[in-house]
Amino acid sequence: DMCSMMEQERMEGEEVARMVQGSLLNKVYEIQFERERQLNLVSQMMQMTVSPCQTLPNCDKQGMSCLDSAPNNMRVEEQQNMEVPPNPAYTQYLLERSTVEGTSCDPHSQEVKRNDPVYLTSMASHGVWHRNKQQILLQQQQQLAFQQQQQLELQHQQQLEDQQ
Repeated sequence: DMCSMMEQERMEGEEVARMVQGSLLNKVYEIQFERERQLNLVSQMMQMTVSPCQTLPNCDKQGMSCLDSAPNNMRVEEQQNMEVPPNPAYTQYLLERSTVEGTSCDPHSQEVKRNDPVYLTSMASHGVWHRNKQQILLQQQQQLAFQQQQQLELQHQQQLEDQQ
């Protein structure tokens, strides 16, 4: 019974990990989309120009009348559309995600996760890292074995010299 309880806890832990990973991926996409939207907005604002309609009247001795009339003498030239166009890649991703999640009754389904492009690239990089790590460990073991063999040969040689 202890074994099944541990198995249940392990499965719950994996479920929580999948949920966290899914929400993190969604957050990454959300942040990336928001950043692109802000960059678009800034670039559109850079293209805007604000200039007075006519030259401002000279300030009189009170100094305030020119400030009162200044806002009335200004206009915005060529009003830009401030709405940022949608990001087609992100829209496509959301569409695919919603159709896949719509067909799957479980939002944390392994099938859904395994088809996610971020998951696939993550798995690919882990595979490469794992292979490299195994190669490094193998090289270290071979190096250690070689050093031990050299030490044994030196000890043997010293024993032979001591006997003579």
